[in-house]
Amino acid sequence: MPPQPLGGDRFVRFHKHDEGVGYRGTQGFRDGCLMFLGIPLGLRTTENIRAAVNTFGKFQHWVSDDPYLVLSIVFASFPEDI
Repeated sequence: MPPQPLGGDRFVRFHKHDEGVGYRGTQGFRDGCLMFLGIPLGLRTTENIRAAVNTFGKFQHWVSDDPYLVLSIVFASFPEDI
């Protein structure tokens, strides 16, 4: 898909995560990176994020040192049929 202009000098480009350079998949199971936005600060703990991710996959770890406390990058694995 070609880049989509957002105005000014900004644009966004989408890539299929399972067809890009360096894709290493296993049959029936995927590892991925999830981005959660707007988690309230009182709920932004490893236990709460783990509980949310474990409803559909398996929590591995997350990047907890975002200086702006806006987004949470979570590494997880989940079945391919989801």
